[in-house]
Amino acid sequence: MHTLLCLSALLPTIRRALSKLRAPVPDNPAGNCLYITHAVATVLHNEGLRPIIQAGSLQWPIIPRDEDDGVSNSHFAYMWDPMHPHSIAARAAGRLPEMHVWLALLDPPTLIDFSTRDLRVLAEASGLIWRSGDPPEFLWATEEEMPDWVVYTPNRDATLYACMILKSLFDPTYLKR
Repeated sequence: MHTLLCLSALLPTIRRALSKLRAPVPDNPAGNCLYITHAVATVLHNEGLRPIIQAGSLQWPIIPRDEDDGVSNSHFAYMWDPMHPHSIAARAAGRLPEMHVWLALLDPPTLIDFSTRDLRVLAEASGLIWRSGDPPEFLWATEEEMPDWVVYTPNRDATLYACMILKSLFDPTYLKR
């Protein structure tokens, strides 16, 4: 099914699933990407699609590219670094370390992230000044449709860790193939 056709047909169901989502810390969206991804993956799976969990790093621009001075922060990021002491401690406690979780579809290759709506709030809460316009409510894009200067970097170990947490929390059917 074509990406836009698929999205328009599924968006109402996805929005209903997200409205019912009970994230662990509703007032703090950090880490909610795992729960948002699970809710969307469940909808996609129930509709006969094959969602693929991906996890790793995300870099989203907080300034327009033409304002980059090469010195100031240009992106808000979640960077997967399994050797960082905070990451080691989070994993030892069974929590999500600094990383990001999203979905992919294979045909056509499509990246899906319904947590983008929270990025500005999270960046500003960490002290960054956001000047690049509000991020979209969600990202559903092929490689050609990706926003300028946005970087998702999947990592095998981060993905396996996210899947392990999802399996322990929900034992989802989309992970049983």
